[in-house]
Amino acid sequence: MKKISFLALAVFALSFYSCDVEPVDPAALANAANNPGGGGSGGNGGGNGGGSGSAITGTYILTAFNTSVPTDLNNDGTASINQMSETNCFNNSLLTLNTNGTFTADTKGIEIDLNTTQLACFEDPDINGNWTIQGNTLRLSYTEGGVPNIDEFTVVGNTLVMVIEDGSIVGSTGGNPIYLNSDITFIYTKQ
Repeated sequence: MKKISFLALAVFALSFYSCDVEPVDPAALANAANNPGGGGSGGNGGGNGGGSGSAITGTYILTAFNTSVPTDLNNDGTASINQMSETNCFNNSLLTLNTNGTFTADTKGIEIDLNTTQLACFEDPDINGNWTIQGNTLRLSYTEGGVPNIDEFTVVGNTLVMVIEDGSIVGSTGGNPIYLNSDITFIYTKQ
């Protein structure tokens, strides 16, 4: 069975992506701009200097999982770029930034069961690691399956935004699930 996981941090695209800046869902970005908070300056963890970073600490929930390729995973006849409106597999995906420079993120996702060719939600063990912030860039460092990873988010008000170019998502064609290449934007909002 092939599995694409979504660590509440986007680990699912582990071998499929490189980070870069791409446009995000305009509604989510407008919401982030109209609800400032959270910070994004200062530092924490790893001695990167400047400030306490305490404004960034807290629990964030995934509020948008946008793709450049619209999908219709729920087969309602309407394709969407926000995968959270197509499946509940990512509901309540959390990322917690602790004051001691560590983080915990749950790992939720959707996969194609190659035996049944059906879509299925899954939840893997939590990911733990360290975080640092420099300016408005949040870096999460962790090891998964023996492979070291660094995910970078841009802090925008009370949201964390991560963009993956040419990632892999689950889609469908003619009612059959397939894997598609797509740019992906994850937006977490502080609770």
